[in-house]
Amino acid sequence: MIKYLKKNRGFFLFVICLFSARWSIADHYRVPTGSMIPTIEIGDHVFVDKMAYDLKVPFTSYSLKKMKEPKRGDIVVFEFPHDRSINYVKRLIALPGDQVEIKNGHVLINGIPEQGDYEIQRLPQYQQVEELSFTVPKGMYFMMGDNRDMSSDSRSFGFVPRDHLMGKVEGITMSVAFKDWIPQVKFNRFGKIII
Repeated sequence: MIKYLKKNRGFFLFVICLFSARWSIADHYRVPTGSMIPTIEIGDHVFVDKMAYDLKVPFTSYSLKKMKEPKRGDIVVFEFPHDRSINYVKRLIALPGDQVEIKNGHVLINGIPEQGDYEIQRLPQYQQVEELSFTVPKGMYFMMGDNRDMSSDSRSFGFVPRDHLMGKVEGITMSVAFKDWIPQVKFNRFGKIII
């Protein structure tokens, strides 16, 4: 066994470096739901900059260095607050200290209507009747899906801690959805930069 490991140490070192890079530098994720429509569609594989906010020790959530602060409007991959083995993709809507009001999916941040260069989708037949008013706690972030009426997000699962943020979505690498087990490749989405 030791002989085998020594003989193939170059391969094993490569594998360790590859997984370390995927954990700390960049990775891609397949999006299985429509909660981010129209920005991200079901079957999109998104490219994630994992050094956007923090340089982390590989295979941990420990931050060696903070790179940049998350911004309102960023699309973020994060660990689900109630089960860190599950990853979510949502848009960061509010920062620590922000005062948020939500009425029927319409958002006010610090008294100003939500602003951004992105589109959201509203589905009147599924409109969520809600009235929320709160201040985002220190070290926490409030996330919502762009498909406002068909998204499980911070309105239901609560705030997301800073150390749960895994990285910022920069674009789409490829897109493959399935209809009746037949792959539907969306070539027009390959390499698309998203905001």
